[in-house]
Amino acid sequence: MTTATESLKVIKDPSTLRELTAERLREGILTMHFRPNQRLVERDLCEQTGVSRTSVREALRHLESEGLVERRPNKGLYVTAITVDEARQIYEVRGALEPVLGRLFTQRATERDLNALAATLKKIDKAIAAKHVRGHVEALDDFYNVLLIGSGNEVARRFLQTLRVRITYLRSLTAAKADLARKRETLGLMREIVEAAGRRDGDKVARLCATFVERSAAFALQVLSAEPAPDAPSARA
Repeated sequence: MTTATESLKVIKDPSTLRELTAERLREGILTMHFRPNQRLVERDLCEQTGVSRTSVREALRHLESEGLVERRPNKGLYVTAITVDEARQIYEVRGALEPVLGRLFTQRATERDLNALAATLKKIDKAIAAKHVRGHVEALDDFYNVLLIGSGNEVARRFLQTLRVRITYLRSLTAAKADLARKRETLGLMREIVEAAGRRDGDKVARLCATFVERSAAFALQVLSAEPAPDAPSARA
């Protein structure tokens, strides 16, 4: 059986070692192997990944630029913990943009876009059945990527891409806490979006997208409110 530490091992390739290390550590954060507010100790990460301290340091620097890791003065590097207020602001941005982009998708999407959107539902359903949280999050990301690309608004898509990692992080937190009934309800709402888009019903897609964001925001804020604050006992010294 593969242990958590073994799953973080990096296959060494000098040309891409930093990227591979960053990818493994990013995966560790998004799958909650490393918890919010947990201190990241370079020595321990070297042991877990099997790479040099230089590679780990470069990878952490990259994750810091993505907002997944933060440096706290005189304390070191920690896994970023999105605050309730920051999450609220992210959902406010999503609530303003996604209904508009959903409406544009119904106007501009090709048949290929519509089929791709519908295909993501199967991936979500499969991930739910397998109880695979990371797969569930990836499928949710795929759904919104198709929606954004199909909307034809590249400026809005690029803007939301700047929040991509933090949105994925929030999805990882909530997907880990959501029960089966909630995940099925989420899938049902997404299926309604796909069906309305197929009918080119822009008004309904916009309403459903707004409902989706509001529902997601309420649950995420509930989950975050229960998370330990920075410097709580769970943070590793």
